[in-house]
Amino acid sequence: MNDYQNNNDQYAKRESVPRSDKQVETILSSLNDNGIHDVDRYMESIRIREAEQGQTLYERLKTVEPGFFSIFRKIGIVIFWYMQPVLNVIGSATRSYFRFLLSVLAVSWGVLVESISPLTWRRTVKYEFKRMVGLAIGGGFFSTFFTASLAGLAVVSQAILWLGAAGLTKMTGPILVTVLVRELAPVLVGMILLGRNGILTVTECSLLAMGGQLKFFTSMGIDAFITIVVPRAWAFTIASFTLGMVFGIISLFMGYLVTYFMGTMHDSIWMFYSNILAAMTGWDYILVPSKFIVMGFLIGVGSCITGMNVKVTDDPATLLPKGFTRGILLIMVVNILFTIGF
Repeated sequence: MNDYQNNNDQYAKRESVPRSDKQVETILSSLNDNGIHDVDRYMESIRIREAEQGQTLYERLKTVEPGFFSIFRKIGIVIFWYMQPVLNVIGSATRSYFRFLLSVLAVSWGVLVESISPLTWRRTVKYEFKRMVGLAIGGGFFSTFFTASLAGLAVVSQAILWLGAAGLTKMTGPILVTVLVRELAPVLVGMILLGRNGILTVTECSLLAMGGQLKFFTSMGIDAFITIVVPRAWAFTIASFTLGMVFGIISLFMGYLVTYFMGTMHDSIWMFYSNILAAMTGWDYILVPSKFIVMGFLIGVGSCITGMNVKVTDDPATLLPKGFTRGILLIMVVNILFTIGF
């Protein structure tokens, strides 16, 4: 009976100690001499590395030949030495963007090569292609319609109004072709396609990558590149061309409609469109559709690459801005290259 009472008293004393104190005692007891020695060794390695870096800087300063500009050279060496961490961060970010552009070019070539083979277009690939074409065109049609209407009200009507007031009515066609058809329409359509469908593709591909479905496809003998990337790239291409044509027709029509009711435009709608077409050169009939086609193709490829190359540390808060930024980069690159080249 006494033994039982003593055991109960000891148990009550142990339970009277707070749980946090027990955890602290456990943590402190787990710190042995080996762990303390490891921490000391780590701090000693940091001090040795700093001393070696200081010795390296001193050796570089000694190599400077004496002369009138030697002090400026030494100051430059010291500044560059302490600016290296910042330059490393800037360089890594720059390399990542160039790596992405090179990846887009490589994957684009792979899509072109694989698309030639009849074996690529199996039933599942055709189904995915048709589904993505419907989503891209159907999902972006109303956004393109409203954006084109606003562009027609803001750009076309104002251009017709002020050129007519200045007596430069004959310049209406060339200016609208240069500003709206060549430059503004591809950029706006590319941004609509990116925001409406590109970001969804990034999210879809990232979920497949993080969920392990891509590895599951590989284990079953299904090529994820052919099944996912190829149909999306060509679906974005067709959608970009279609939405681009819709944008051009709607924007010009809305601009004409406003100026006609304002009394500024007196020609018929057919004469207005005929003047616009007459202002286009032979290169415009090749340049403008090619810009839409290339831009849509690269947006589709870039969205798939961003989603499928997801990292463990990525989440929607970092992945979606990355996909949008890369898409804007591709749009600007395509627009600048076509503008400079032609």
